[in-house]
Amino acid sequence: MSTHAHNTAPDHEPAPSEPTVPELEEDETIAPRPEEAIADVLRADPDLTDHRG
Repeated sequence: MSTHAHNTAPDHEPAPSEPTVPELEEDETIAPRPEEAIADVLRADPDLTDHRG
């Protein structure tokens, strides 16, 4: 069994009116690193070049 030592969020049993998946993941509370923002910009346009052969 794998556990995350940095996980400080307590287990939460959703109420009947709550969604079963939390709105934010734990790692989404941390600001993205600059290289992640650059990668997002580079992925914004599809790569249409032919990569065969």
